[in-house]
Amino acid sequence: MNSRTSSQPSSGAPHCWPTRLAGLADLTRSVVRPTSPLALEMKRVVRTISTIAISTGVAFLVIALVAQTDLQNAVTFAIGVTVALVPEALLPTVTLSLALGAQRIAKRHAVVRHLESVETLGSVTFICTDKTGTLTRNQMQVVEVWTSAGALKIEGDGYEPTATISGAAATREAALPVAFAAYACSGGRAVETDGRWVPQGDPMEAAIDALSHRLELATPGAPARVFPFDPRRRRMSVLQGDEIFVKGASDTVLPLCVGSDVDLADVDRVAHTMASAGLRVLAVASRRVVGHEPTNAAEAEQDLTFLGLLGLSDPARPSARGALQACRDAGIKVAMVTGDHPATAAAIAGQVGLSIGEERVLTGADLPDDDQQLGALIDHDGVVIARVAPEQKLAIARVLQARGHVVAMTGDGVNDGPALQEADIGIAMGESGSDVAREASDLVLLDDDFTTIVATVEQGRGTFLNVRRFLTYHLTDNVAELFPLVVWALSGGAFPLALGVLQILALDLATDTLTAVALGGEKPHGRVMQRPPVSGRLLSRTVAWRSFAVLGPTEAIMAMVAFLAVLVSGGWDWGTTPAGGLLAQASGAYFITVVAAQMGNALACRSSTLTIGRLGLFTNPMLIWSVPIALGIALGMVFVPPLASVLGQAPPPAVGWAVAAIAPVVLLLVDAAEKAWRLRRYGRSAPFPGSGAIGGPTG
Repeated sequence: MNSRTSSQPSSGAPHCWPTRLAGLADLTRSVVRPTSPLALEMKRVVRTISTIAISTGVAFLVIALVAQTDLQNAVTFAIGVTVALVPEALLPTVTLSLALGAQRIAKRHAVVRHLESVETLGSVTFICTDKTGTLTRNQMQVVEVWTSAGALKIEGDGYEPTATISGAAATREAALPVAFAAYACSGGRAVETDGRWVPQGDPMEAAIDALSHRLELATPGAPARVFPFDPRRRRMSVLQGDEIFVKGASDTVLPLCVGSDVDLADVDRVAHTMASAGLRVLAVASRRVVGHEPTNAAEAEQDLTFLGLLGLSDPARPSARGALQACRDAGIKVAMVTGDHPATAAAIAGQVGLSIGEERVLTGADLPDDDQQLGALIDHDGVVIARVAPEQKLAIARVLQARGHVVAMTGDGVNDGPALQEADIGIAMGESGSDVAREASDLVLLDDDFTTIVATVEQGRGTFLNVRRFLTYHLTDNVAELFPLVVWALSGGAFPLALGVLQILALDLATDTLTAVALGGEKPHGRVMQRPPVSGRLLSRTVAWRSFAVLGPTEAIMAMVAFLAVLVSGGWDWGTTPAGGLLAQASGAYFITVVAAQMGNALACRSSTLTIGRLGLFTNPMLIWSVPIALGIALGMVFVPPLASVLGQAPPPAVGWAVAAIAPVVLLLVDAAEKAWRLRRYGRSAPFPGSGAIGGPTG
C-alpha cells in the first residue's frame, strides 16, 4: 500500500493528516519485533548443551573422587569433561555463516538489515505480498480516459511524452479537464534522464504527468492548499484557484458526486469493467468554491461533480508466475494483500497465477474482527485481500503467526510500518519504498521483484541447513574429545589420559573454526526449494544420531587406535606410566588423528544424505582451502616445540601418522554406509524419523 502525498505540501494541510501519521508512528513503535526462530533455537541448543556439559562434568567429578583421584586432578578432570562437551566456536560460526548468507543475498539484489533474518527466511511458511511493484513492474501509464463523451485510448511507451491517441475529437476534448484535475492532484513527474523518460516521485502520478504531455495540456501551477492522500479516505484533493480537484479510488469519490451529466451507477459499472481488465482506476471530480475556503478534507470533498475515470496499466512481471509456482513447490502459501480495487487485484492475481478461485477474493470490509474467524478465512494459498487498511494488515500478520506460520510481509509505504515490524520477516521495497518502510523492515528488495524474495528464501533455507551441518561437525569433534576422559575415568587412572584440556581448546578454537565457517558457506543444494520450509530443532534427531552414534564414535575410535598404537609400539604396559616422552608422542598422535578425521568429517557433513562422490569434491571452494589451513595449524602445534610443550604433546612416530592418514578415509566410508542404510530404510524424504530435516540433496 502506497502513501501518496503531493510534492507541494501546504501549511494549511488539515490536522487529521499529521494525527494519522502520528498514529501510524505510534502503532509501529508499539509493535515488538518477534524473536527469530534461530534465536529461539540457539537458546534451546545452548541450554541443552550447557545442561548436559555441567551435569556430565559433575558426574565425572564424583566418579574421579570415588576412584580415589586426588581433589585437584578430579576437578581438572571435571573441567576437562565440561569443556569437551561445549562447542566453543558455535556462536561465532553461526554469526559468520549468517554474514555469508547476507552477502549472497546482496548479490541477489536484496539487503539484509538484521543478520538473524537470513535464517528466518528459510523458515517462512506464508508470504503476504503487495501487488504494485512486487508482482507488477510498477511502470504505470494511463491507457484510458473515460468520460461521458466516451473512452479515449492512449498507446505509449512508458513515460514518453508522445503516444498514439484513439478517440473522437469530442472525446479528446472531454478528457482534457480530467487530465487537468488529475495533474493538479499529483506531485510525481516524468523526467528525461540520460535519454530515457523515468518517473520522479510516485510512478502513478508520473504517469499522469506523462498523460498531460501526450494531450499537450496546459498544466496548472502549484495548488493553494493540499489535502493529502489518506489510506482511510483513499483519495486526495487540492484547492486550485477557486476550484477543488479530487482524485482517488472510484468507490470513494463517486459517492461524493452530486452533479454530473452521467448516471453514476453506469460510471461504477465502467470502473469495475476497467478494474477487471487489470487497470488501476482513479476517479476525478471537482467543485467550485463558493464562500469561505475549506480548511479540511471533509469540507473540501463534498458536493462534487464527476469529471471522468483514468485507467492505468501496470504490467505483471513476467517472472512472477514462475516465482509463485516455486513458492508452491516449496510449501509456502502466498496471499496478495493490497489497497487496490478487488477487481484489479483479482485480475493481476489471475495473470501471475496466484488466484485459485474467485471465492478467495476478499476486501478489508469482509475481514471479521474475531481472530479465529479471520485466520480460517485467510489461511489459504492464493487468497487475494484488497482495500486493506494498515491496522488490518497488522492483524493479518498477527493472526497468521498465531496459527503457527512464519510470516513474510511486503510493503512500501508509511502505512505498512506496523505490519512490517510485526511480521517475522518485514520486506520493504528499495526502489519505490518509503524510509519508514525500510526502517521497519528486515529485508530491503533493491529491485522490488517478487522473484528476489524467492531467491532469498532459498538462501535462508541453505543457511538453516548450514547451521545443522557445522553443529554436526562440532559435536562429532566433542565426542572424540570426551572419549579419552571417559576411558581414563572408567579405568580408574590405569589408562593414560590421551588428551588434555588445553588440547581440547586448541581443537575447538584453532583447528575447527575455519572449517566450520566453510561449512557455513555451503551453497543451497539443488532440491532445497522442492521441500517444505525448514523447521524443527537445530539439534535434531538426525544431527544427534550422526554426531553421537556414527561420526563421533568413529572419529574417537580412530584417534584412540592411534594413541594405543604409539603406546604399545613404545613398550607401554597396562597400569604403568608411559616412560619418557612416550605419552607426549601418543597424545600428539591422538590430537593429529582427530584433526585428520575432522577433514573427512567436514566433507561428510556437507550433506546428511549425499556422499561426497555425488556432491562433488570441489563444489565448496571455501572448504577446499580451509581444510589444509586447519591441518597446517595443527602441524604447527605438534612440531613447534614451545606450542607442543604447552599443550603436552610431541610429534608421533610413523605408526601414529599412519593411523592419522587413514582416519578421514575410514570416517567417509562409515558415513557413506550410514547414508546408504538410512536411505534404504527411511527414503530420501525422511533422513531420520522425526528429525524435521529436509532430505535429498538439501540436507
